[in-house]
Amino acid sequence: MRICIIPGVLASLAATVFAAEAAPEQLRGKSVVISWTEQRLERNPGTGQEQTKSLPFVFTAYVSSADRVFNRLSVGRGGSSDQVGGSRDATGFAPRAVAFSGQRITATNTFISGGARQISASFDAAFSSCSATVVIGKGGGNKPIRQRTIAGGTVDVLSVNAGAASCAVSQGNALGN
Repeated sequence: MRICIIPGVLASLAATVFAAEAAPEQLRGKSVVISWTEQRLERNPGTGQEQTKSLPFVFTAYVSSADRVFNRLSVGRGGSSDQVGGSRDATGFAPRAVAFSGQRITATNTFISGGARQISASFDAAFSSCSATVVIGKGGGNKPIRQRTIAGGTVDVLSVNAGAASCAVSQGNALGN
């Protein structure tokens, strides 16, 4: 899926966070793992150098029996960022808000400027399987999306295609170290 240029798209992505509910009882003690690959054209804002990249992403969420949500966003072999509940992403890489609504989980990942990523999964009635989508939205105007890298730098995303996402539900804490 290409970058969606829709006026107000950032507000729409962020608005899904406000419809949050507690995690469904059927997800307590389970992990959800969503994987996809992004094909991107990036520019280093310091040097102006452009490069094409294929980056695999994995979003993992674990819902504890006490309804605390732990999540991790990983990028290839480059590293990951962890969050607990409503805490901040300590790396500053990918601040996320995780919300539940009915049989759906949504993680909205805002960028430094110009865009956001929405990672969503819908569950079957038993919460034993899921299907997922990843949408990257861009605000109006000509400016590129500016995003923090996992290494701490910044990059301008000129174009991005989020490929098909896979989704799996498993018993236990997939984030356990």
